[in-house]
Amino acid sequence: MKNVKRPSSPSLVDRLDAINAVLTEQKAQDIVCLDVSPQSGGGFADRLFILTASSPRHARAIADAISKLCHDNAYDYLGVEGQQLGEWVLVDLNDIIVSIFLESTRALYKLEDMWGQLSREEKTHE
Repeated sequence: MKNVKRPSSPSLVDRLDAINAVLTEQKAQDIVCLDVSPQSGGGFADRLFILTASSPRHARAIADAISKLCHDNAYDYLGVEGQQLGEWVLVDLNDIIVSIFLESTRALYKLEDMWGQLSREEKTHE
């Protein structure tokens, strides 16, 4: 039996770059990518993208573009939530989460502040 060499999986950095390129192409606003692996302990994700869409339709288009990227490149894609309303669309790529917000919803939930606060609290317990 011949050894068949499987193609290697794209690195996390390569996938982050590809996702960021799609977000930029789709004209997402205020794109932030946080390393949440220390706080999540591997249970949630390694990276969290937070970005703003200009409308529910724009949020859905961004989520669809990420889905296409994953399909075309065989990236993990576990699903999407919130597309109906489009105020907060969450795309789950296993180790990468993409949260697409309308501006008012992003201001309400303040995920950047929450994850940043967890980072500061964790450092005080070391």
